[in-house]
Amino acid sequence: MGDNTGGLLRVSKAGRAGVVLNVGRTVAAGRVNKAGRVGSEIKPRKAGRTVNVIHAGRASRSAGEIGMRTTGGASRSAGEIGTGKVGGINRSGSEARPGKGGGANRSSSKARAGKTGRASRAALAGAAQGRLRPGSARRRHASAQGRRAAARAKQRTAMRRAPRPAPQASSPQAMPASGAGPAPRQTTHPQGVVVPAGREGAAASAGSAKGMPLPAAEHAVQAAGPGDYAAGYRDGVFAGGEALVAQHIPPDHILPAVAAADLIAAGFRQYAPSLTRLTSPHEMAGHIMAALDAQRPLSVVRLGDGELLALAADTVLPAAEVQELAPFLPYAGVPSSTPEIRAMLAEAIQAADWVGVPTSRAPTFQGLLFPVLRHFGIDWSSLKLTSSTINYSLHQSHLLLPILQGRRVLLMGSQATELGALLQQHGIQVTGIVPVVSGMADIPRVMQQTAGQPFDIALVAAGIPAVVLCRCIAGELGKVAIDFGHLADKLVTGELQL
Repeated sequence: MGDNTGGLLRVSKAGRAGVVLNVGRTVAAGRVNKAGRVGSEIKPRKAGRTVNVIHAGRASRSAGEIGMRTTGGASRSAGEIGTGKVGGINRSGSEARPGKGGGANRSSSKARAGKTGRASRAALAGAAQGRLRPGSARRRHASAQGRRAAARAKQRTAMRRAPRPAPQASSPQAMPASGAGPAPRQTTHPQGVVVPAGREGAAASAGSAKGMPLPAAEHAVQAAGPGDYAAGYRDGVFAGGEALVAQHIPPDHILPAVAAADLIAAGFRQYAPSLTRLTSPHEMAGHIMAALDAQRPLSVVRLGDGELLALAADTVLPAAEVQELAPFLPYAGVPSSTPEIRAMLAEAIQAADWVGVPTSRAPTFQGLLFPVLRHFGIDWSSLKLTSSTINYSLHQSHLLLPILQGRRVLLMGSQATELGALLQQHGIQVTGIVPVVSGMADIPRVMQQTAGQPFDIALVAAGIPAVVLCRCIAGELGKVAIDFGHLADKLVTGELQL
């Protein structure tokens, strides 16, 4: 780049000579220093006539700050140009006035700079503003990010201030905080959302019999972006952990370096002696085969969310709440949870030989199990317990066919005919089929039909009525009966293989 006269400005394409100021006759341009701390510093050589650009950095401390560096002095004007002479310091707030020899120029507003100085200032101000545009864009971007973060924080605060969900599950008045989960276990969406569903084949009408998410839950998952889910997850973890711990810390105290997980571990060690072991699949298979060999009655019933919600209606939960949480109950055989139906279920649970209970601590599983048992006066410690998914465990452990081989098998439920054909292909003797069970009210007819058929063991896949039917088959007919549940559907469709 060559010299220029007349107060003009040039910027090289490579950006290495940032600005050139002509204040006089001769101009020499220096290199632009990217790490410069001052927007532009100008060093006059001969009493302000010869100007040399020292450096104009991106990281300028003052936006658009351009100062005349003089021998022995410095310029700090914001967006202005100082033209002091040797030994002078220019600190003007707006426009510059030439200082006298060795003096300091402190003018705050007006200036008497000449035509050349005004042209130079205009040129340098334009160049400096052009170089500041990336910084302004970054500041605007940071400001927008800040506004979005504030909006998210406001939303989380509103969620925390919303009415609390149900009381804790240990209370007899426990109320589920979410919808019913699918049996035998809850269905979890790939993004981590627990999708409510019904129990066994009963859940099919609600769209979740195969563990598929319900339409409403699926829509909610799709609508929530990754950031929304992450924020909600963090809030949920905090509300269910550290926030609960904080409720026990007295005012003006802290508990340093102890996380909620540490407190849970310490508390769990205290309650470890209360752990109750459930009967394993191999042990249960042994009990079943021993009863078959001895021609002794035995009943295995299972309690999922369907049975527990039916028992909870108008006892530990309002009926309207149950209807909202479990729209699948009519399909499962309980159009309306009446006192008579609840009494039948409670009696069957109390009298059953083995009771499968959920291992899930979700609100509609263990969250209802113990309040319901307590309400009906059933001492859980007096029950012989196994898992509510014992039917699946027997199949997965390859124990189902050995139990059935050499036995006369009766099948009950909507999939009885298809399941019978499948079992016969594996050498199982199917001697009876009851294909229709129309809810709890149909139990007397079903029992009458069952009594006329020869069998050793009954596999009952009839929704909630299966609990009562299994107990009646064992108690009244002296046979072995297993609550087979939705395993029948999965075997017939080929989702699971024998």
